[in-house]
Formats: sequence, C-alpha cells, structure tokens
Amino acid sequence: MVKQPPFTTLFQSADFAKNYLTNHYKAYFTHPEEKAYKCCYSFVYYIDLGSHYFDQGKRAPLSIKPVLLFYGLSNWLKAALLTIDPDYPATTQVLAHGLSARKRKKQGYEFLSDEVRYQKEGLFPYLSSKLFNIKQVTGEKIKMRHLLFNIPEMQTILFSLFNETGLVPLNVMTDPDNYLLKKACLNFKDHEFQRWLRLVNDLSDPNIIVQNKEKSIHFEIRPETISQLCLIRASMSGIVYIPRYPEEIPRTPELLVHYMLLYQLSMICRYETEWWGDLIYSFSSNDLPVITKWLEVSQSKSPWLINQFFFPKKE
Repeated sequence: MVKQPPFTTLFQSADFAKNYLTNHYKAYFTHPEEKAYKCCYSFVYYIDLGSHYFDQGKRAPLSIKPVLLFYGLSNWLKAALLTIDPDYPATTQVLAHGLSARKRKKQGYEFLSDEVRYQKEGLFPYLSSKLFNIKQVTGEKIKMRHLLFNIPEMQTILFSLFNETGLVPLNVMTDPDNYLLKKACLNFKDHEFQRWLRLVNDLSDPNIIVQNKEKSIHFEIRPETISQLCLIRASMSGIVYIPRYPEEIPRTPELLVHYMLLYQLSMICRYETEWWGDLIYSFSSNDLPVITKWLEVSQSKSPWLINQFFFPKKE
C-alpha cells in the first residue's frame, strides 16, 4: 500500500490550515488572518475532495482511472492556488481546463504522437502563472512523447520499449547543493555538446548555476527548489536528472506535466471510447504498457509532488 502523503492528513484540521495560510499570506497581504479564515474551509474541502477522487482512482479499473486521478489532482492544485490567491476563483475564466486536445483521433493514432495545446484562459495557464511565475504561449502544442520522456520514473520502460531515454542522471558531489555530469555520459560529438550546453544555459532557471569544466559540468541547485524547476527533474528516490534533449522538455515543472498527461488521458477515455476500448482489450501496440505504467507512476508521484509544494524540504 502506498503511504499517504502528510498533507492529506494535516489539512484535515481547519485550524492547521488556517495557520498555514496565514503564514503564507503575511508576506503579501494586509489582514492575513482574515483572508485565511475566509478561505480555509474551501482549502480543506479541495484537499479532501481531491483525496477522495485519488483514492477511488487508485482502486478503479483502467477504463475510468484517468478521469478520477485527473479530478483528484485538479482539486489539490486548486488548494495550492489558495495559498497564493485567496480570492480564487475570482472569475469564471479560470474554471475551464486551460488545455485542449484534438477532438477526433486520426487513423493510425499513437498516444506518444498526440498533442495537447495551451489555451489563453483556464486553470492550466492560471496555475502556471500563479504557482510558478511562468507564462505559457497560447496555442503552443506539446507532444505526449516530450512529456513522458522527461519523467524520471518512466525512463526504464521507455528504454525497454524504444531503446532510448530522455533524461541523464546527475551525480551528487560532496555538497548536497552541487551535482556533476561527466561529459562522456552524454555521448555527444563536440558540436552536439556545445549546442546542448547553450540550450541548458538558455533554458536554465535563475536558481541553477551551471559551470562548464574540462571533463564535466557542475550544477548548483538548492534542494528545496528542485520540484519548482522546468529543466531539472527528480525521482521519488532522490536521483536528480537533466534532459538529454533540452529543446524537447516542456517549459513547466513536473507537477503540471502530470496535470497535462492526466488531462489528455481523461479526455481520451471520456470521448474516444472506441480507441480507448481497443487499447485496453486488444493489446495491439506499445501505447498500453506506456499508459499503464504512467498511471501507476502518477498515482504515486502526483501526491508526492503536491506535498513538496506545500512543504518544501530545506536540506
């Protein structure tokens, strides 16, 4: 049985939630106690409803699992918004999903080749802006392949199925804030490495310091910021990764990658019934093991990432 993350238990207390929110609001608002009192029950209810959806999703058959997990994560993310924006939802514009999917799947459809599109308004762009200070490009499309190949826990199955991976692990140095990547691990020619390094520097978060040494690259990353970063990924076991192909990584932290993937799968199982049924019962492609493994990963890691958002570790 998967251990329950602390936030699902701690936020069953309205008093604890109110104190937690008050501490968050002190830096941004006058009368933080009043704002915390006003929205602490909405916060607790979002957490509780999300937990019910998620718990049912873990027990549900594959045919309906993505919908339950998606709505579970959505409610937890709405609770996360209340730590930043006590007036959420101030307008109906932030209530839509904020993403869109292709309405009808073409012949020969493959899940890894499918795309999700950023919308101008809705929950996703609001989460991206408020929680992570990232403005997404309206209309930009992201492939499922690029989302899945940049999840640490998906590397083993993707290598088994496709003989490739999207991430390279970093080695921890003596200081827990410092990581090292040997250039030989990338197996790039010189011009390929120079391009990779330019992309890493261009896409890197201000919280990451990158130093190019003779045979290795050093990264200085504060542990409490890792789950907030777009470029860096961390596994639940504590291994830190960097993308082999930085141009393919979505410009969003992993928590919102889970939202995007669960959104896409929930839309497929709700509206693409024929393809979804064929997937589950025909065993005809690599899509089924990828999707099954992804749902297994997300039902463990989504709560873990949310817990890190609420209680970032300072090591």
